[in-house]
Amino acid sequence: MIQLEVLESPDQNVIAAMTYHQNQIYLGADSGDLKILDPGLLPSHAMLEVVGQELIFHPQRAVEHYLLNGKRATTIRKLKAKDQVTIGGTVLRVLAFSETVRESKKEFMERRLAQLIEEASSKLAVIELLTQLQKK
Repeated sequence: MIQLEVLESPDQNVIAAMTYHQNQIYLGADSGDLKILDPGLLPSHAMLEVVGQELIFHPQRAVEHYLLNGKRATTIRKLKAKDQVTIGGTVLRVLAFSETVRESKKEFMERRLAQLIEEASSKLAVIELLTQLQKK
């Protein structure tokens, strides 16, 4: 999960707080999870990635620089809550992050099946009880 707030941007439509329930998000002018119409951004500008207890900012190769808390940066950097990243004319603030545990499709299906069986079992018990009460 990654929570960001866009504080400033030429794209007024993205000025808001956002939550992404995934470990990686892509930022860019033309594509990505957060599309920002900013002439200072490349089509695919950067990626934010949660790895364990760390949030990592990955600028794409063609990115000359960005600002991290007002200081010029050019390479991959670790971020923390309250850090501000400026890309083009857009200022982002990290609100929070945590690793999102991914489960396989098989694990999801098994967990969901167990939930359905549990729900059905409790409903079946109620139906049986109501049926017995009706017979009396």
